Amino acid sequence: MPDRSKTDPLASTRVRSTYDFTLLRDLLSTGTLPVEINGKSTPAWVAHNANAAGNAQRLTDLRARLDRGDDIDWSIVAPLIEMPHASELYQPPVIEHGTHVAGILGGCWSKQDNPEGIALIGIAPEIRLLDIRVFTDDGGSDEDTIVHALEFLMYLNRRRDLPTVHGINLSLSLVHEVKSFACGQTPICVECNRIADNGIVVVAAAGNHGIEQGTGTGSVFEAFREVTITDPGNAEAVITVGATHRSAPHTFGVSYFSSRGPTGDGRRKPDLLAPGEKIVAPVPGGGSKALDGTSMAAPHVSGAAALLMARHRELIGQPRRIKQLLCASATDLGREAHFQGAGLVDVLRALQSV
Repeated sequence: MPDRSKTDPLASTRVRSTYDFTLLRDLLSTGTLPVEINGKSTPAWVAHNANAAGNAQRLTDLRARLDRGDDIDWSIVAPLIEMPHASELYQPPVIEHGTHVAGILGGCWSKQDNPEGIALIGIAPEIRLLDIRVFTDDGGSDEDTIVHALEFLMYLNRRRDLPTVHGINLSLSLVHEVKSFACGQTPICVECNRIADNGIVVVAAAGNHGIEQGTGTGSVFEAFREVTITDPGNAEAVITVGATHRSAPHTFGVSYFSSRGPTGDGRRKPDLLAPGEKIVAPVPGGGSKALDGTSMAAPHVSGAAALLMARHRELIGQPRRIKQLLCASATDLGREAHFQGAGLVDVLRALQSV
């Protein structure tokens, strides 16, 4: 039998399903799949879904629920926003960020298969992934879209005897509206805490606001900042990850851009550090790129959590225990706790500590 993975990458992907939540706002406001988003026509798969068997009735049912003011029924919505993995319909991501993060977490690109001649192996190269898209092609998103995506992942676990989703990586940053919500009590933080309470590990990037640039007396200056952890990293139950140098963390400590604690209400954050500078991983189009950010650090910790659950199955459904194990086994870099948290994640030590 010929190896389809050589001609059809989708035949060998470990992404189980793809859901595009950028359609959700229009879908829930109109009861129809949008023909365009932000002035751009939606891809062919959206029209395919609108005409697929059973979806016409689902749209009718959805409009009836909207008219009654009912809650979202994900059994109706999910088939409408699921992107088919058929080659002629699948739409690769435009923004490189998500692909890069997924590559750090679970890439498995051998040197022989990579046209650039380098091996790109992620932390957990046999992990199975869900592709949950919450950003439009121009990088736009909002808290409501992300919270709905998190609610959907909870739904996936509720509808099965065994949990399908064991962990969530949130390499994103939201502004905390301090006049409307207490720190750690914004809608996304509340939802993340609820998810952790229901047995899913949530890993979040600390943010990239550790330094600011300004002007004064005719010159440009840069200043380091504290109390800069962003949402959802402010949520108590999540594992909030800052960044450090990829090969010399003891020498260079916390990355200059990495957001630092404490939180706005005085709790210690971040929880851990992981490599986040010049991290090489795949990007759309079949290449690779080196990127900086706590977004790159977070999937290192997500991968560590996945390895813990793979090695010790009894840890599945115990996110607080996993957080405790990762923090207790971390390497102290000798930096202040609100900069480094417990220290640099150590996967081997964490696995041996159970």
